[in-house]
Amino acid sequence: MAQVVPLNWVGSFCNFGGPLASGETDYWWAAGGDWGRDNRAYLFTAFCDGSVAAEIVVRNIGHYRSGHDETRFEIHNSGSSQPVYYYFYIAWSSPIEI
Repeated sequence: MAQVVPLNWVGSFCNFGGPLASGETDYWWAAGGDWGRDNRAYLFTAFCDGSVAAEIVVRNIGHYRSGHDETRFEIHNSGSSQPVYYYFYIAWSSPIEI
């Protein structure tokens, strides 16, 4: 039977960007901090600033360990009537022992 282990979560405001037109993508990368030091669960969340209705999504998240840890991801505007400004957060769990 699998063991259930509760995870603690920590989060942080990361940055903001834009204007991002409908159908366009911004490419981001992050290095350092707690990211990638241990096996962890991650949650990326992005929001538009609310001045225009839009569907903002985080996609294509990748993590690389090669000399230094680096996380790459995209923020995509799936649809809006005009370009939008957005901001995003990243949360990470306590280390997962495997």
